[in-house]
Amino acid sequence: MSDVIAEKIQYWRAKAATPEGLTLDEMREAIAAIRKERVNAQETSTKSKAKKADAKAKAQPINSDDLLGELGL
Repeated sequence: MSDVIAEKIQYWRAKAATPEGLTLDEMREAIAAIRKERVNAQETSTKSKAKKADAKAKAQPINSDDLLGELGL
């Protein structure tokens, strides 16, 4: 989570705890910001998983005969 969003969430929590609470516009802003942050995190996670899968697919298969040959078996 970005520092900016973390600070805003802290502000919204503190304001929500006061007797005045959050306004409807502030609630909408909070929900929109949190949703956007979650979407960004999901996109980053998806890209990371795709990179890992590509790297794994490109890796050379292990030849067990070569490994055993190196051990003299």
